[in-house]
Amino acid sequence: MTSPYQFQTISTPVKTAGVTELVLTSDSPEQLHILLPMLAYLSHHSGDRWITWISPKHLHRDLLSAYGVNTQTIRLIHSQDENPLWLIWEALASGTSNTVIASPGRLSEKELMQLEAAATRGECQGLLLRTRH
Repeated sequence: MTSPYQFQTISTPVKTAGVTELVLTSDSPEQLHILLPMLAYLSHHSGDRWITWISPKHLHRDLLSAYGVNTQTIRLIHSQDENPLWLIWEALASGTSNTVIASPGRLSEKELMQLEAAATRGECQGLLLRTRH
């Protein structure tokens, strides 16, 4: 019997544009154990474009390197802005990032649609992180 789930290894990433929300159980440092392996993969498959991480917290490059992240492809933006949507929109729409990671909190449908449009414009993936409340 064959599995209904067929996975194919992709050596060349398929260009996609859009926004994905990832809901984390908490805002604890342990959540990095979920995110950093994914970031490591993306950092080695981003072509000539950035992986942009907009974060209110300081992320150390040594920690990223310990997880195998190619830090030459990571652009870390530290923003204390309480409403970073404009910054996320610009990063998605600019066309210089393969993936933009950010934690804007809970968004309205209109805000999500605006970020989707920006991702399409910039041919970029958006990964929005938020915690469950």
